[in-house]
Amino acid sequence: MKRNPGFILRFALFLVLVATTMAVSCPQPDPPGPEPPTPVDTKSAERKQLESSYTEGLYIKGAIALAYNQDIYQRAASRDRRTYRIQSDDQTRYLHVRYTEVIPSAEGEEVECELHYRLAAGEQTTLIVKLIVVKATEEYLWLWNEFQKVGMIVQRI
Repeated sequence: MKRNPGFILRFALFLVLVATTMAVSCPQPDPPGPEPPTPVDTKSAERKQLESSYTEGLYIKGAIALAYNQDIYQRAASRDRRTYRIQSDDQTRYLHVRYTEVIPSAEGEEVECELHYRLAAGEQTTLIVKLIVVKATEEYLWLWNEFQKVGMIVQRI
């Protein structure tokens, strides 16, 4: 059986036309979406300094202002009174914290505190401040107030 060369050519053109039509009608993949935004770090340098510290005590503008040292300081805490205190043996330097409502326990919690501290003779400061727990371990809490740049690392009560 002899085949007609015109028929084969027309059949081949028909197949090319069908394949081209099918290829054009296939949906294109969606273009890649925009890159997700890079998270913006809103932490101040002072807060970062507090979070990277491990010395228990009072921090002002990110620097330690009163560091607890077990050789020359005493430490006391009362769950019933919602208080925490560190003071030098001669009582010339101290930090006294009174949680006004609840004692914080977890990262992200906000707490209002009365802070009383003395860093030098004749210099006593009292603050009523709202602090947020920015870091927590089983033994310590890192508390911070961004507006006043005041923070503490305190032992859990």
